[in-house]
Amino acid sequence: MLQGFRKFRVRFYDGPRFLGIQPPRRNGYQSPTVTAGLWLYAWGARFLTLPGRIVLLCTGLILFYSLLGLQMPVYLLAFPLLMLFAADLAVGWVGRPRVRVVRHLPRRIAVGASVAVTYRVENLARRPVLGLHVDSLPPPAGVRFEQGTPYLQTLAPRAGASLATRIRGLRRGKYVLPAVRADSSFPFNLWRLGVMCAPPQPLLVYPTFTPLTGLAMPVGRRYQPGGIELTASVADSTEFYGCREYREGDNPRHIHARSSARVGYPVVKELREEYFPRTALILDTQRPRTLMQRLRPERPDPVFEAMISLAAALSDRLGRNDCVVDLFAAGPQVYRFRSGRGLAYVDDILDILACIKPAEREPFAELTPEVVREIAYISTAFLVLFKWDDERRGLFEKLTQAGVNTKAVLVTDGSADAGTPAPETVVRLNAADILAGRCLEL
Repeated sequence: MLQGFRKFRVRFYDGPRFLGIQPPRRNGYQSPTVTAGLWLYAWGARFLTLPGRIVLLCTGLILFYSLLGLQMPVYLLAFPLLMLFAADLAVGWVGRPRVRVVRHLPRRIAVGASVAVTYRVENLARRPVLGLHVDSLPPPAGVRFEQGTPYLQTLAPRAGASLATRIRGLRRGKYVLPAVRADSSFPFNLWRLGVMCAPPQPLLVYPTFTPLTGLAMPVGRRYQPGGIELTASVADSTEFYGCREYREGDNPRHIHARSSARVGYPVVKELREEYFPRTALILDTQRPRTLMQRLRPERPDPVFEAMISLAAALSDRLGRNDCVVDLFAAGPQVYRFRSGRGLAYVDDILDILACIKPAEREPFAELTPEVVREIAYISTAFLVLFKWDDERRGLFEKLTQAGVNTKAVLVTDGSADAGTPAPETVVRLNAADILAGRCLEL
């Protein structure tokens, strides 16, 4: 019995995994009251339709008022409603669907973009399915099904059907779509009873950006000890290093015919070079939130989103220039990523940019001296900042003195710059211009 209670406790604090959300934690503490409320919301969304919730609420109010006195026969209304719920539950349980559903969902979408989500539904039972709702659990707040979730009026026994809808990314971030659930609201559309068909799936909503048409900054080459092992070389003196499986974006000229014939799938040669263009992209993430932003965290900071959009545009431009990009972003979580060469690796950077959040404390304090020394070996560096102060000026001067081609970009909302006035060499950009796609050159 004690073992069963422990399992129940662990399962309770894990939260409703089928909904794709986790109970919040703060300093290692998780509120049992909030967790219980989350479970109530999850079970209501799983088993009750919207009319069912309304009728259940009305039934609860009627029962509450009936406890205040028996002079008014209002309590008599509660019994037909309860009988209606019981009848719908009994009939729905007997006729609950036995289906298999496969959901095809893209791994990532851009903010504001709309992509198709397709479903393949198969009825495994010998009886027809009536009133079938597919993917009925509510999605995260950062995405939205534009045409609603798919619905089938009837599905014949042992038959299949293909359904489709469209999903739109509303806000940048990493989301988890709920488990795929297929249920029926037959006969009275109060209960939804069915089966779970697939686990939750992650979805990345990366920042939208306007590609840069020009980048007025020389990108040089420096000696990199050991070279880079997983890079696609273009117009450089390289040395054959090994073979690996073909990835999208690789040069078809590097396919190794003998190895491909032996293993049965495309294999490309790895080329190692000692000199190649390498660029550091250092992001400033310190944006203290106002009281209104704390009360409404779903409203993004336009200046911060403009900085993320500019970083995505820079990564795209550098990828088209065949540069290796080292991304450094410190905030609530330290991100440090080195891409390969070519546009195939830009998606990896966009995945990281989708997850970056504003920091309350000084982000550059998270950059250790070892990281700063490593940046000093890079040929080019971009600093994307929100303000100019002594610490940011010190980092800029340290990289410049180390021989790194450094360019600082200051993203503001058009008001007066906070802190120390920036020198004329620092490029100033307006957040509204970046979000509107008017910044085409840098």
